[in-house]
Amino acid sequence: MNSTSATSAHEEARGPSLGFGIALGFLSALGPFAIDLYLPAMPAMAGALSASDSGVQRTLSAFFLGLAVAQIPIGSLGDRFGRRAPLMGGLCIFIAASVACAFAATLEQLVLLRFLQGMGACAGTSSARAIIRDLHRGHHAARLMAFTFLIIGISPMLAPLLGSTLLHLVSWRGLFGVLAAAGMIAAGCVMLFLPETLPPALRTTDWRALPHVHARLLRTPRFVGWAIVAGLATTIPFAFVTAAPFIYSGIYELDPTWFSILLALNACMSIIATQAAPHLLKRFGAVRLAGSAGAIALSATTLVAITGSDGIPLPLFQAYSILLFMVAGLILTPAATSALDSVRSGIGAAAGLLGTIQLAVTALASAAVTLWPPVSLLPLTLVLATGFTAMIVIVALLGRLRPEEESSAA
Repeated sequence: MNSTSATSAHEEARGPSLGFGIALGFLSALGPFAIDLYLPAMPAMAGALSASDSGVQRTLSAFFLGLAVAQIPIGSLGDRFGRRAPLMGGLCIFIAASVACAFAATLEQLVLLRFLQGMGACAGTSSARAIIRDLHRGHHAARLMAFTFLIIGISPMLAPLLGSTLLHLVSWRGLFGVLAAAGMIAAGCVMLFLPETLPPALRTTDWRALPHVHARLLRTPRFVGWAIVAGLATTIPFAFVTAAPFIYSGIYELDPTWFSILLALNACMSIIATQAAPHLLKRFGAVRLAGSAGAIALSATTLVAITGSDGIPLPLFQAYSILLFMVAGLILTPAATSALDSVRSGIGAAAGLLGTIQLAVTALASAAVTLWPPVSLLPLTLVLATGFTAMIVIVALLGRLRPEEESSAA
């Protein structure tokens, strides 16, 4: 047994250290934290930058796009140079972009800086998964993955509440200073607790093979189909949070603290649904589960669009939003699992491409919400109804695919 295998076996035997878990937690939370912390400040940002509400919403779409664009490069750089160097580079970009966001003078500057911030945050989420797979298998890997998913799920609950609380102490610019500090803490945890997990002997040296791997994945109908469904599932909560600050404050006249509490309730229900999804997947299968959940959500969205274009009572809207978040939780896990299950080799490349497709769909849908002024529920329901319709059609087509129709290259 070589030293690398011995180290991995030792890590597997003793399990992850507390510091290792804390570092993974900070890395996993960085992206969601950067998304949700400043949501309560978006109306104030629109006034300070002399921008429209829909213009400020584009800063959120730009962050999603940065996350999507960086998925494949970060994964490839990690395979080539090891995990720590690209990870630290991404965190440095995140910190610098966060500081620059605090001094942005125009909306255009803020949109560009949020794109760079998203690219930097991607290093944390992407590298965390790779590090787990480098060091652990079986029970320990499952525990760590579950821990990172829990952190990702909790962040949308806590970050808006923290953001609304901090707004009593600092302006919206100060929130980006908090994000820069969070990036510094994450970088410190990496240096203290995360060793290099990919030795030089296992690193990729032939860059020319990467385009062929991704091309083969894109020729696999089942992988591409489920990746798009995963993106549409992710679109549900993020399209909602793009519009939510203006719906809650404009239509329902809620202050930031109250709509942050309602968003936290939505995220809590999404976590519960996510935990139930594996059991339902085993019982009903991915096609039936995703198709049924999508059909229920489409029916509810159509009803809201028809009866409440100018707003429905807040309790009914909150019940509808809870349904949306639960549907997202039920669909995302089966879709992502089915996409990777369709791949027989190149799992790392598939995971990166899955993340890119997923976040690109989310960014486009979130951007579509901003095309209309958020003065009614119609823009949100129109985007969601389109997404649910596409989801149902894709899932139906996936249900008809035969195994021999898939590309053997994946």
